[in-house]
Amino acid sequence: MPQPSPAEVRNALCKIVASSVFVKAERMRRFLEFIVEHTLRSPNEPLKEVIVGVEIYALKGDFDPRISSVVRVDAARLRTKLREYYGEEGVADPLMIDLPKGSYTPVFRSKAVEPMLTETNGNARPADASIVVLPFSNLSPEPADYFSDGLTEEIIHALSSVQGLHVVARTSAFALKHRNVDVREVGRTLNVRFVLEGSVRKAGEALRVTVQLVNAADGYQMWSRRYDRHINDIFAVQDEIAHEVANLLRASTAGQTPSLLTDPGSAEAYDWYLRGRYHLNRQPSEDAFHKAIACFEKVLAGSPRHIPALIGMAFAWYRLGVFAMEAPIEVMPKARDAAARALELDESEGEGLSVVGCVKSMTDWDYAGAETLFRRSLGSQPGSDVAGQLYAMHALLPMARFDEALALLDRARRIDPLSFGESANRAAVLRLARRTAEAEAECRRALELDPNFWRAILGLGLRYEEDGRYDDAISCFERAKELSEGIPNAIGALGHAYALAGRRADARRLLRELDELAERRYVSPWGRALIYLGLRDDRVFDWLERSCRERILWVTYLATDPRFDPLRSDARFRSVLQRLRLPVISY
Repeated sequence: MPQPSPAEVRNALCKIVASSVFVKAERMRRFLEFIVEHTLRSPNEPLKEVIVGVEIYALKGDFDPRISSVVRVDAARLRTKLREYYGEEGVADPLMIDLPKGSYTPVFRSKAVEPMLTETNGNARPADASIVVLPFSNLSPEPADYFSDGLTEEIIHALSSVQGLHVVARTSAFALKHRNVDVREVGRTLNVRFVLEGSVRKAGEALRVTVQLVNAADGYQMWSRRYDRHINDIFAVQDEIAHEVANLLRASTAGQTPSLLTDPGSAEAYDWYLRGRYHLNRQPSEDAFHKAIACFEKVLAGSPRHIPALIGMAFAWYRLGVFAMEAPIEVMPKARDAAARALELDESEGEGLSVVGCVKSMTDWDYAGAETLFRRSLGSQPGSDVAGQLYAMHALLPMARFDEALALLDRARRIDPLSFGESANRAAVLRLARRTAEAEAECRRALELDPNFWRAILGLGLRYEEDGRYDDAISCFERAKELSEGIPNAIGALGHAYALAGRRADARRLLRELDELAERRYVSPWGRALIYLGLRDDRVFDWLERSCRERILWVTYLATDPRFDPLRSDARFRSVLQRLRLPVISY
């Protein structure tokens, strides 16, 4: 790429120092003007700290080369000022002046994306067409991030629909939110070539979106754009961003159109949709999921063909059932109905196919039928990590097809490398496959990403329990019970461990706790089944029967769950497996 001419650089410098960011920052202006002019006059003479200090600060007595850090401090301030300028007033500038970290010599670059690297046969290398969309900064007067987060999600979704473009999934992208991580580190962590970042300001009906595409290898900004629009133009802004980025990263992606919202409806409907997604993505809770459903209902009241709202509602009902926050036998049909409405509008809607597949597994115990739907889902959304994870957990794991499940989770990890939920799923598969050391490693990996992730703490406790380390297991289960706000599955795991450790009175105390909890809300029968299992009490079969009747997810894993090994020779247990259409396996 040709270097900008000195005249072009000086024109860019004049615009920068006259901007609102620099106009009142005399010291930063002097610093920038000196290093730019020195570099233009002596391009082969790298600037050193002492030269900058003597030329700018020595006459005023602000610099002593033996002890002063003023040059380093001001260089850091200048980098911040330049980022601020290029994020707002300079977002559309054709030329960029940058000061790399650890250097005092500026670099001058035209904002154009470098050609994609190709192999000798002309095909793009897979890593070239790879990108992460970082959560857009919220600069709006309203502090809630639902709008900026939603815009980010829509762009991720749109780019993920482009074949040949590797897009990091939402979970990993949002794991970096508020961390202020250098884009080069982002590129190394997520193994991507490009980083898309930006900001959103929504004030009344005015909307400003700034967006920058950065080369993760060197941190240089390759392309940028600012959109000043009316709020009703948000759909056009999303469309333009997705199309421009897809075109800039063209290789095997050429000629494809990113998939955006179908029937987005009014700006008001879209605002409610984003609020619903915000609640859906919060820490799982019954309250959050019902708030999400209420928001999606507001969307559908005015836009009944709004497919994303139907899918959001389907996932909210599904999560209420899969976590047994409400009776799955009651809420899973609602998930299926919402997904079916979306599929009536678009029979290839990938997320809708996945939800129906989950319901077919949990409610109908039709794992082959679920697999067919998951395969269709994967075919329609090849860039999604969600379909693969649901396929693994709902169709393959119940049938003890461990290697196939792990292969799908490998694929999901490539798309979503920082997902602690994926690590917890992998740990569950490995534990049921009796690969206990690997399961423990996955739990620890998840806890490195989120030390308070209760599912990983629960999984670690199960590992300890299998080794007979009951005190350690109990500590984990008590912590998981606290963090999960008393989800019956965690209570049941704790009661099971109490019983195995000989603390039978504590196990029975938890049975009473579940009885008291059931007076206020729905309580899954699975927790009681686990406790009676630990107590070696035949009432375990009564509660397994209720768990089957209420379509609790965990019964679909009975074929391989190590905790139930003591029952495998019992005809009653084998009858349960046959009813669930699960394989009968001896250990």
